[in-house]
Amino acid sequence: MNHNEKLTAELAASKNSPNQRRSSSTGRNGRRESHAKQDQGAFVSEMKGELAVSKEREHSYEAALMEKDKREAELQRRVEESKQREAYLENELANMWVLVAKLKKSQGTETDSSESTKETRRSDGFGGW
Repeated sequence: MNHNEKLTAELAASKNSPNQRRSSSTGRNGRRESHAKQDQGAFVSEMKGELAVSKEREHSYEAALMEKDKREAELQRRVEESKQREAYLENELANMWVLVAKLKKSQGTETDSSESTKETRRSDGFGGW
């Protein structure tokens, strides 16, 4: 039972308590009874005030919790976007490494063929220009 429900139950109990009913022992023109009613009225007012403050606090906690949940959802969305972006960039990097390997391989083949051409020219006697 939360604090608000507890205060509400106490308030209801105080309204229905036997102490609030008219007592048969009144002294000096009913002063005792009016004094008891004033005490109970003050108690009820105090309980209502505490209940109102407690409800206000509960509403502020709920608002803060909703704001926290909203912020958490936004951050979670950003994390997911970052993960997708990271995966995309890793894929692009892998593709670039494949291209670099292909370029190195093709340059290696061109270099090998040009070197063999030079050697062939030298052996044929056409080299040395």
